[in-house]
Amino acid sequence: MRRQTRRRLTQNVSRFYLGLGVFFVIGFLFFGTSSFFFAEESLVNETPINEPIRLSNGETVTLHASSYDTKTKTMRIRLSLDDAPGNTNNHVFRYVYKARPDSEKEVDFLYDRNDQYVLELKDVPSDFDQLAVRIYGLNESQSISIDTLTSEERENGLLTSLYADRRTIEQASHTSSDETTFTKLFVEDGLVKTERQLEKAQQAVEAQRQQITRLDRDKKELEDELPYLSLDEQVEQENEIFDLSRKRDELTLELDKLEQSVQALEEKHDKLRVRLRELSI
Repeated sequence: MRRQTRRRLTQNVSRFYLGLGVFFVIGFLFFGTSSFFFAEESLVNETPINEPIRLSNGETVTLHASSYDTKTKTMRIRLSLDDAPGNTNNHVFRYVYKARPDSEKEVDFLYDRNDQYVLELKDVPSDFDQLAVRIYGLNESQSISIDTLTSEERENGLLTSLYADRRTIEQASHTSSDETTFTKLFVEDGLVKTERQLEKAQQAVEAQRQQITRLDRDKKELEDELPYLSLDEQVEQENEIFDLSRKRDELTLELDKLEQSVQALEEKHDKLRVRLRELSI
């Protein structure tokens, strides 16, 4: 009886370890080959909000907002373009889906003023995945119709693409198309941008003033030491004092420019606040 019991225990243990080994092998095969059966989720591809993008022709484009309305199946893109001096390009907008990059679609303009745009994309399915709004910069001879251009001309005219991803885009209700509402949004964006610039400029002014104060302190310490030095040491120290004075003059000129920049930003900030107040009445 004891010998049979031992034999059964040995068989049970062997079966246990055999089953455990089979379990790990199956698990390894499943997880190691799962990518063959399940498609990997694509990376999120979206253009950052309120980050200026420098284009090859010297212009700057900024995406201010993008949103999707699930009821109307429309997407709205709000952006602004800063023209480079002397630039005469005409801007043309098209959009494509990631699944069909060669099938461009037209966009509607809800707002177009002073290189500020609100674009609307219609009949966008809720499962659009990812899409790109293409911005072309065409010269006067090309501005009649982008569809008549060759593929090479279109490629050369493409300035940039702005991307939207279904998983992260803002959900909104596109009920209002009032021009005043759009103008107010752009003014609010300008106000926030100006406030950031003003804060940085004020910090730069304060840092410059502190640096000038340190130079004045160092200069005074050197001047106070002069009577106790030998003639040779005095000559060397006076040269150091002269260098500090020259450096202070340079910093003072830079400070004047920074203070002028602060003043200009303060004036711009006040004008934008007045404009926003007028639009809110």
